[in-house]
Amino acid sequence: MSQITISPIRCLRATPNIVPRFPKSQHAVPSLSSPSIKRRPRSLLYSTSSLHHQSRRRPIQKAAILLGVSAVAAAWVITHPRPLRLDAPPNTSRDALTAGARVEVTGKDHGDDVDNIDTGTSTVPYFPRKIWLPRSGSSSNDGASAALPAGMGAAREEEEYQLLGLGIRKVSLFRIQVYVVGLYVAKSDLGRLQEKLVKASVGSGASTLVQGEKQELRKTLLEGEGSAKVWGEVLKEGGVRSAVRIVPTRNTNFSHLRDGWVRGIDLRGKGKEFEGESFQAAVADFKGMLGGRGSVGKGKVLLLGRGGDGALRAWVEEDQSLPDGVEARQPAPNQAKMSLLGGLKDERVSRLVWMGYLAGDNVASDEARQSVVDGVMDIVERPIGTVEIQVL
Repeated sequence: MSQITISPIRCLRATPNIVPRFPKSQHAVPSLSSPSIKRRPRSLLYSTSSLHHQSRRRPIQKAAILLGVSAVAAAWVITHPRPLRLDAPPNTSRDALTAGARVEVTGKDHGDDVDNIDTGTSTVPYFPRKIWLPRSGSSSNDGASAALPAGMGAAREEEEYQLLGLGIRKVSLFRIQVYVVGLYVAKSDLGRLQEKLVKASVGSGASTLVQGEKQELRKTLLEGEGSAKVWGEVLKEGGVRSAVRIVPTRNTNFSHLRDGWVRGIDLRGKGKEFEGESFQAAVADFKGMLGGRGSVGKGKVLLLGRGGDGALRAWVEEDQSLPDGVEARQPAPNQAKMSLLGGLKDERVSRLVWMGYLAGDNVASDEARQSVVDGVMDIVERPIGTVEIQVL
């Protein structure tokens, strides 16, 4: 019988991980009770979501808090409205942003209120329906003069002008508002303007336009070539006094405004009529009249007046920044303090400036042209000689 040898049974167990030992001074393991240990918040210790997921939720929580604060603020504004502001309260000082001039509205001459037209922008919310400009040849025409809305105590040597249309001048792809512009026509010349427009539409002999003729005239005045022909003839023949009233919606300067008008003059001043040294000299005088004048602040009024002979005059609302050389005169009570910048006799300059708002494919303000055309339609539908005073 062979002998069986039984080896002793060994217990197999995993070899313990060997952790290198370092001096305690270098890598001492702090106790959990040590203040240097940054404990995780209890909400995170017992959370079933990961730390990364919870960190992504924090911006959402912050946004929710901001929305809540905004909602509370909006509710407070709704429940605590500002005091109501009247459009044209009597016996109240108004500035150029509303009435167009820094004057005291007393209503002694033309009623207790000023009739204003909404412009469509909160920066310059209103334009006066009527303004007053010096008559050609009046004593106020030779120096500084007041150009004021109706209801401001107009003198007998000043002529009433009525608003025909207005709009906002916008630039760039972002449609940035630059200024509000309005076209005014002398009240006593509205009948003459009506006659010229009817004649341009259907020829001489007609006294009014029927519906189909009105629509044809509207179409003509809104297209490039047709509007240039009609307004070119009306302005060149003269006899209709008008004014362009400009109120910036942001701070600008005379040079910026002047350069825009000069570009329009260069664009439209083509042909033999606009050749020669006399026209170039007139354009240079126009540049000099508006150049070096400094800034035109937001809400300040700038007026360009065109006489019956096409002569151009320019006024600006006075402030402390007017340069030397522009004399100012204290206006009569209830009048706006305006300064005459100068004038030009060559009607071609003012005609081309006006055409920049009324005619061609690219006008300074499509809104203004559309509004003027609407005003024209209201004029031509009446028999010649029976145009009412109020258009807009």
